[in-house]
Amino acid sequence: MKKTLLLLFIFSTFLFSCNGDKNGFETHESGLQYKIVFTENGAKPNIGDVLILRLSYETETGKELFNSADTDRKYLRKLETPKHTGGSIEDGLALMSVGDSTIFKINAESFLKYSEYFSNLPEGVKSQDLITVKVKLLEVLKHEKFDTHLSERYHQSEKVELEVLQTYLQNSNINVEPTASGMYFIEKHKGSSKKVEDGNNVSVHYTVKLIDGFVLETTYNKAPIEFTVGDNQMIDAWNEGIGMMNEGGQATLICPSKIAYGDKGSNDIPPYSTLIFEVEVISVQK
Repeated sequence: MKKTLLLLFIFSTFLFSCNGDKNGFETHESGLQYKIVFTENGAKPNIGDVLILRLSYETETGKELFNSADTDRKYLRKLETPKHTGGSIEDGLALMSVGDSTIFKINAESFLKYSEYFSNLPEGVKSQDLITVKVKLLEVLKHEKFDTHLSERYHQSEKVELEVLQTYLQNSNINVEPTASGMYFIEKHKGSSKKVEDGNNVSVHYTVKLIDGFVLETTYNKAPIEFTVGDNQMIDAWNEGIGMMNEGGQATLICPSKIAYGDKGSNDIPPYSTLIFEVEVISVQK
């Protein structure tokens, strides 16, 4: 009888924790609110390690903004120093060990702009809202293992690349038609009537990610990039995509490798990489 009562107590406690205890969050010294759902006390990551995660985040009303399950690829993220004060996702990931599942609550403006590189907050999200981030740390990769992981699983051929791309488009509910080159252009804000043309000098802010969400580079923490459109300074996808925009415009460019870095890749960009650019045209000089 006592064993039965104990089992019922444990089960009810488990259900309560799964449903969410609003008072169950702890506060880290950085100010980050966190709740450890499950821990295995595995290996801890260091700054510079690449983490394989299951990650999703949503608004206070439960509207999901991102879910790594929306791609066939594993979600990769480099552990970096905190991108902002007041409690960041970087602070949270540094607390975790392999096998841990944790929930974080982070200021919307800080998280989305500085850690996720959103150029603007999504519709309906206010700067002081809290974003709920759910993370499971699956594995920690050192740089050499990271390179092997990418090349062996996802960057074997254009055929594999396009299969991954089609799954991504389907899961993300992207139904725009590609251009003749294969690029998917998704306009987020049209901007002014000052259109970009070949020969114009433009100033552009951008973030570029692999299709699994791994951020390769961003200018949002530094000066925008400047170049002349159409004079072969940039990859074909950029000349095409930026050439479709106006000053002040914002867009997402989904660029297969054939109009980016091809079957050879470049530096940290593996072969056969579809790249996702979030771009904003700051200025256009005719």
